[in-house]
Amino acid sequence: MSTIAMNSAITGLNGFQKMLDVVANNIANVNTSGYKHSKINFQELYAQTLRPATGANPTLGGSNAIQIGLGSNIASIDSVMTQGVLELTDNPTDMAISGEGYFVVSTGTINTYTRNGHFSVDATGGIVDSGGRPLQGWTADNTGAVDVTKPTEAVRIPFGDSMTAQATSTMKLSGNLDGSQAIYAAGPPATGGRFTTEATVYDSLGKEYRVQMTFTKVAAPVGAAAGWTWSADNGATNLGTGTVAFDANGNYSSALSTANPSFTLTPANGANPMTVSPDFSTMTQLETPGRYSASVASQNGYPPGQLTNFSIDRNGMVVGQYSNALTRNLGQVALAFFANPQGLEKSDSGLLRETVNSGKPQLGAAGTSPRGTITAGALEGSNVDLAKEFTRLISAQRAFQANSKVISTMDEVLGDISNLKR
Repeated sequence: MSTIAMNSAITGLNGFQKMLDVVANNIANVNTSGYKHSKINFQELYAQTLRPATGANPTLGGSNAIQIGLGSNIASIDSVMTQGVLELTDNPTDMAISGEGYFVVSTGTINTYTRNGHFSVDATGGIVDSGGRPLQGWTADNTGAVDVTKPTEAVRIPFGDSMTAQATSTMKLSGNLDGSQAIYAAGPPATGGRFTTEATVYDSLGKEYRVQMTFTKVAAPVGAAAGWTWSADNGATNLGTGTVAFDANGNYSSALSTANPSFTLTPANGANPMTVSPDFSTMTQLETPGRYSASVASQNGYPPGQLTNFSIDRNGMVVGQYSNALTRNLGQVALAFFANPQGLEKSDSGLLRETVNSGKPQLGAAGTSPRGTITAGALEGSNVDLAKEFTRLISAQRAFQANSKVISTMDEVLGDISNLKR
């Protein structure tokens, strides 16, 4: 009996020593970004049967087995994968995941996974973790499109990248032409409706031009409630004209307006001639006495620009900011999802590796459930609860002391037995 008691107590000492190790590691990582605390679970080791159970018979009832437990061992040490609190850092390359995803970093031959989103940019423009391991994702093409079905690669910021100029080919106008105006009559004095607004357009070399769009009220075309002519000029040359017609509700009528309107500007700097197609479809003609609001809402040309900065949005899209005030997608951060994240194996530097029990990583973009979204300029804090860990620390300490007391008690018993012969 004494051997059983001492052996059971020894298993308890071993188990609660491991519990102290687990709790100590949790406390040590209370400020580790993305750390998930561990919890130890025990089970009874096995039992010695002194008498087996017996069944009932006509004269006697049944009896239960008589067994003595032989100690405990560790059933599992599980990582608790609850969400940590997000902490702002103001570092644009720091990222925190709100969801079940994992960042993917390459160690050269294999990918590893982490919730620690502390990243920086190295001398080559690569986004890397504190160990220099590159963050994985997808690179955008020249149009800014990202294909997340392709294999992942290192996410890079192409410092020094330039955006070539694009000549204006379309122009969208919006707003209202005052319907209370009479048909325009040239002066002096000029009377009736005439309004001019200015647009900025660009040629294929990125040179900027100012174009005046002038609207003049005229007699309504057949079938229209009202009509205006438009003309485009650069201050010296008429570049094109046409008609804009409106129905009885003041809405633009494409059927009664000039079909496929356009004007042409020929640059003197060797750039390609520009043919610009104005779009009047959202314009109206309502009565707003003395007030016009017609303007150029947008045009698709722009000058050249250099990459000056970047940001990362909630979907992990790396967006480049250029000196011409435009933006373009540079790439996208990949997130991995595992069917059983508790099956991941811890490696060095807080990295995780897939195992046969974690399942294969399912790579995708942030914002696709259940991977979650990304908050840039923040880190996910540890989910360690110090109050609970201190409670477990006391519990493990007391249990360790109790098991050591069993050993000292059995030592005294053995001493008493040895003294019986005296």
